[in-house]
Amino acid sequence: MNLVASPLLEPEDVEAFVRGYESRERILESSVERHIGDQAIEALPDISRRRLDCIAWLIGEGRLDIKLAVPSTELLGGGQAVYHEKMGIFFDKEGNRVAFSGSPNETVGGLVSNFESLDVYVSWDDPHGRVTRKTDNFLRLWHNHTPRLTVLDFPEAAKRQLLRFRPSLPPESDPMPQQDATNPVSTRIPDLPVDIELRPYQIEACEAWLKNHARGVLEMATGSGKTITSLAAAVRLFKERERLFLVVACPFQHLVDQWAGDAERFGLRPLTAYQSRHTWENALNSRITDYNLGNRSSVTVITTHATLASDVMQASLARVSGNSLLVADEVHHLGAEQGRRGLPPHFEYRMGLSATPDRWFDYEGTQALRDYFGGTVFEFTLSDAIAQGFLSEYYYHPHLVELTSVELEQYEELTRRIVRVFNSSTDSDSTALIEALLRKRADILNRAHNKLGKLAELLEDKQDLHHALFYCAPGQIDEVLSLLGNQLGLRVHRFTAQESTDERRRLLTNFAQGRLQALVAIRCLDEGVDVPSTQVAYILASTGNPREFIQRRGRILRKSPDKKQAIIHDLITVSSIGNDPSGPDWDTFNLERSILKRELARFREFADVALNRFQATQVIWELAKTYNVLDY
Repeated sequence: MNLVASPLLEPEDVEAFVRGYESRERILESSVERHIGDQAIEALPDISRRRLDCIAWLIGEGRLDIKLAVPSTELLGGGQAVYHEKMGIFFDKEGNRVAFSGSPNETVGGLVSNFESLDVYVSWDDPHGRVTRKTDNFLRLWHNHTPRLTVLDFPEAAKRQLLRFRPSLPPESDPMPQQDATNPVSTRIPDLPVDIELRPYQIEACEAWLKNHARGVLEMATGSGKTITSLAAAVRLFKERERLFLVVACPFQHLVDQWAGDAERFGLRPLTAYQSRHTWENALNSRITDYNLGNRSSVTVITTHATLASDVMQASLARVSGNSLLVADEVHHLGAEQGRRGLPPHFEYRMGLSATPDRWFDYEGTQALRDYFGGTVFEFTLSDAIAQGFLSEYYYHPHLVELTSVELEQYEELTRRIVRVFNSSTDSDSTALIEALLRKRADILNRAHNKLGKLAELLEDKQDLHHALFYCAPGQIDEVLSLLGNQLGLRVHRFTAQESTDERRRLLTNFAQGRLQALVAIRCLDEGVDVPSTQVAYILASTGNPREFIQRRGRILRKSPDKKQAIIHDLITVSSIGNDPSGPDWDTFNLERSILKRELARFREFADVALNRFQATQVIWELAKTYNVLDY
């Protein structure tokens, strides 16, 4: 078979053609590869993927040759020209020919709603020579002799991509969908997987949300199963309403992949939408059209917070008509001004998920989220999760680390500058300066010089350490990696935003299987990353934001078969240990007291439900009493 088709060119492809930025062959290669890449193929329905297998088999057997037709640059300059001719010729071994022209439209509208026509001519009854003319026209086209068209060979790189789908055995029949002819879109009915039994609190959470007209925030401890709970609630809503357009928004790309895997188990067949719009935009708009026409009862889209707020995504979602639900994972992220742009106002049903939904020192952002999603309709705390056996118990070991005299002087100087700026002005410039100074001051505590010495002391004779996480400040990670890898000889790797999604996935697998003894992270392990095999964590740096250390603890306490308890080592920065503070002046005393109070906020959160709560408290008791912060 010889096939001439039109490539799907984006505006930037057309511009590159017209202006001659690249060779036509390279532009076509990029265009075709974009539409048969992994993300695009994943978005195809089953029947399309099975037919793609057939095409790959035909190409591999040498039975199908494809060429691509592109209008001339003069036509492309108008921006709308495509090769859209529908014609073909069939031959048999006796030389008989059947030619056709017209549009055998296999879209929903073409099969069900529209009037379509197809002209057919046969060589044995062709007094006007139409079959001959069409044969000649096709041969001119195939050999690139048609005016105002350029016909090019199918790119070799794209052909190799297609051959990945070639089945080992020849297809025996056309993969037709098993369905009623009046409902041409194949569907799977979303349902709770047979291997999942919801925990009592998850059932309670679903009931509370549905009772609140399918709106509200589920405030559930990290590691308690928010994903499964929300998908179960979505399935319940689908069964009640019989139709549902579901959008799940996550803060990071790797979380999109995790959600997609879980959604598949619920029969939701998700479309993942992130990175380049070319990999998902067409598939999304096609599903929206099918849903609006009533040809799909269920559509699921999983995307990132950033993509949700993009103009392209917003324009597409604005077209959705009917029952629609937005599930926002780690909903607190969407309280920022940019994040709030992504909240579709016409989605009737809304669910926010977070262990810590309120934004730290951001009343406006917190209130905006509450206004959109509604209040907290269900709460399941970390204490609840541990008490009921759904998260691991843990030991908490705080370690006091002194600032050096130089660091204390720097901290004091920054504090004086913050006070001066705060008292002198209230405009936006001064606010930005104060925030920068606060970050710089916090960095002194996070990167305290003596922390590395304390860490080396804690790891002495710990060559058998395994499944350990180390949380560092941004400028500290290289020093920690050097200590762990070069000096102590541990198998360790960084886990930061610099690693790709695939690299992170590989690192987590090696970590879980014990090939890596430790991972050193900044913030990438704070939210949504599943590392249940973690046995021990060392916290060298943390902001004063409660959300951060609560999320980190949740990562560490997830259940794992070989894990009885978890251990958390927390390096707490203080101005001095065992010194008499009566000597310093009042300002210095208050400064040292403020340092201690900042660090003790984390201590209180971690110690309250630890197995060794009272032993942990003894470590800081005398210091807290000296500085009169026993109310920590």
